[in-house]
Amino acid sequence: MLDEDARKRVALDYCRRIGEGDVDGVLTLFADPLHVEDPVGDKTFTARSEYRAHIARLVSYGVHEVPGTPVAGLDREHVALPITVELRPEGVPQGKFVRISLIAVMRIGGDGLIRHMRVISGRTDMSLHDAAEAADAARFV
Repeated sequence: MLDEDARKRVALDYCRRIGEGDVDGVLTLFADPLHVEDPVGDKTFTARSEYRAHIARLVSYGVHEVPGTPVAGLDREHVALPITVELRPEGVPQGKFVRISLIAVMRIGGDGLIRHMRVISGRTDMSLHDAAEAADAARFV
């Protein structure tokens, strides 16, 4: 089993790799079989190719994730990570972006690989903003 700090690093590494546009690097963080609910109640990914396409689509939208403070479970497996996501998906006007508040709950094995991830976010956790409000405004203008 990984200690709490190591599990927290895996969760933060997930955000870093997405921010760098490292689609394949994100996938290397996951064990087989892949199981990602993103978001819970909408889409479940079990095929690497489908999840790869999902992450690639997020990168094409200029995704930027700002992680909060990770919290480790006493079960020696789970980490919950609040994340603020900024992106401009298809259909969002030029000069605007979407900000999403979410919590990613990851079950991480002793090998440091994510066994299961659930992304919790609802419609009321999404909001439209002017590009000037973005953490990196140049991405959306």
